[in-house]
Amino acid sequence: MSLRLQIIIILCMILALVYIGRRVATKKLDFKFGIAWSFVVVVIMIFAIFPKLLAMVSHLLGIYDPVNMLAFVGIILAIFAIFSLMMEVSKQSEQIKRLTQELAILRKDDYDKSSKNQKSDKKEITK
Repeated sequence: MSLRLQIIIILCMILALVYIGRRVATKKLDFKFGIAWSFVVVVIMIFAIFPKLLAMVSHLLGIYDPVNMLAFVGIILAIFAIFSLMMEVSKQSEQIKRLTQELAILRKDDYDKSSKNQKSDKKEITK
C-alpha cells in the first residue's frame, strides 16, 4: 500500500469519526450504532497505518489474499448490521402495535364519556 493511499484512508476515517460523532451528538444516530461504526473505522485506520498487520491476520486465518479477508469481514459485518436492524424493526413494530391499541382504547373511552355527557345534557334540557 502506498503512503499516499495510507494518508487518504486515514484522513477519510478521521472525517468518518467526526461525522459519526456529530450524528450521535445530535441524536440522529443511536449511541450503540455510533459505537459500532466507530469501532469499524478505528480498525480500518489500524490496518491503514500498519498494512502488514492485515496480511498477517489474513495469513493466520488461513485466507490466501488480504483483500479476500476484507471482503469476507465486510460481508459478515453487513449480515450482523442487517440482523441488528431487523431486531430494532421488530421491537418498534411491537411498540407501534401496542401504542395503536392503547390509543384506540383511549379514544373509545373518550367517545363513551362524551356520549354520556351529551345524553345527560339532553335529559336536563327536556326536564
